[in-house]
Formats: sequence, structure tokens, C-alpha cells
Amino acid sequence: MSTCVHLHTPALESGVIFQARKDYCVALAHMAMAAAESGMQILAYALMSNHFHFILKGTCGQLFFQSFIRRFALYLARHGNPGVLNRLVAESTPITSREQFRTEVAYVIRNPFVVREDIHPFVNLQTSAFLYFNPLLPYLHSRPVKGMSIRQKQTVTMSKDIGLPDTLMMIDDMPHPASFVNYKLVESMFESARQFAYYVAKNVEAQVEVARRLGEKPVFPDEELLPLCLKLLREAFGTSKYAELTEAQRLSVASRLKYDFNASNKQLARLLRVPLPAVDAMFPLSSQSRQQKRP
Repeated sequence: MSTCVHLHTPALESGVIFQARKDYCVALAHMAMAAAESGMQILAYALMSNHFHFILKGTCGQLFFQSFIRRFALYLARHGNPGVLNRLVAESTPITSREQFRTEVAYVIRNPFVVREDIHPFVNLQTSAFLYFNPLLPYLHSRPVKGMSIRQKQTVTMSKDIGLPDTLMMIDDMPHPASFVNYKLVESMFESARQFAYYVAKNVEAQVEVARRLGEKPVFPDEELLPLCLKLLREAFGTSKYAELTEAQRLSVASRLKYDFNASNKQLARLLRVPLPAVDAMFPLSSQSRQQKRP
């Protein structure tokens, strides 16, 4: 585990990196090239609209990132999105234990679906999530890049740089992540597919710890916060039945949900079944921020 790292960038204050499906496809090609150039193994990734996450194995993480950003920034500049990656710096978090490895991988691949309702947690283009414990993976039709013409390779990289690794496979116009992501190593770090799913979808407290370590604010949908809400109510009052609790009792756990799990005022109103004005009165700054965001 000593050579595994979580490479992550801060969210851009302005600008969106990915604007079309082609952007993701090109990014995957450049990731494969950067991994081959740096000697790093990619274990997991998340290509977010305004930042990146990579779980890597090796000793040249910054070389990987610089190689990837150099190519991808040039592509973006040539296709109507110049300067968006300027001065983007990646931070590196060492992974020192099996437990940390599991939570860091889960944090990375769950990133897209916790901020977008239209994304499946285990099947999406933005992360490597679909690779792990997927029995259908061997049946995806792919072809090797090795036999492709120079023009075809240039179409993949969207540049004259065609240094694609010979082991890279293609699914239609998309580099196949299974050909450059060491997903088998990730699988070996979990005891089962069920445990993997638990870490991604249910291990909320661990995700909070990772977010704090990275200096990010965790985001959780109602479905994940509800069990925590009920747990807090049971611990405080011996019951989680709303009919047996007063509004004041339900609101008494709001601070924990707000400050420990970053619940929004609207989420608190829904989860605790109390009027939104009552929650806004407790957290006026969050209320003001919501009002300012309205068009």
C-alpha cells in the first residue's frame, strides 16, 4: 500500500472541464498515455465537471498528472475551452492501509452520482466504477488500437500525438478503461462484491472522513442521510417514529446532520419532516446562500 496515492485537484472556481462525451473519450486516451509514460498504474478515477480524482500505484504520480494535463489542456484549447486547466495543481494523499484504500476508492468512484441524480452509481462514463466485479466486462466488444492507422489513432487522441500504448483497447470511439485500469488489484482489496457495494453506497461516515481529509465538503442524497437521521433520533430519544417525537425533538438532531454530514436546509426539512422556515431560522446563513443562488 505504500506506493498507492490518491491524486486529487481542487474544484475550479470557474469553468467547466467536460462539456461533451468526446471530451471524456479523449481524456481516457490521454490518461492511458500518461500512465504508460510515467509508469504509474491507474486503479480508479473520477473525471468530474470541474476537478479530477485518481487512485494510482507507483512513485511518479505528479509525472502522470503533468503528462495527462499537458495533453488534455492542449485538446481543450483547440476545441473551444482554452485556459480552463491553467494553474491546476494536483495534491497527493498517501494511502497507507487496506481500510484507507477501500474508502478512498469508494470516495472517488461515487463522486459523480452524489452530485447528479441522473447518474448510476456503478455505471457511468465519468468513473471507473463499472469495471469492478462486473461479470459482463469480458463480453464487451472491443478492438486493439495496435492495428489502427495513424489517422485513426489521431482521431482517438485528437492530436498528432499518437503514443497510445499497444495494449489499449477501443469500444467504438472510446478507449476501454479495462485495458489501462488495474481493476483486478482493486477487486483483490475487497472481500466480495457485496462489500465493495457497501463501501460505495452505504459507508457514509467513512466518506465524511475522506472528504474532510481532502478539504472537500461531502454531498449525500436523502436516501443516504435518512438512515443516519433515524439513528440519531433513536440514540437521543429511544425511538425514530416521527409521530412519537415533537418538532423540537426532531430539530434537535439537525445540527449533527448539518455540520457532520453537510445536509442542506431543504434536506433537513424533508428528513426531519419539519417546515423549511423552522430550519432556516436555525441556519440563516444557509438560507441566505440559497436565496442568493436563485436566478
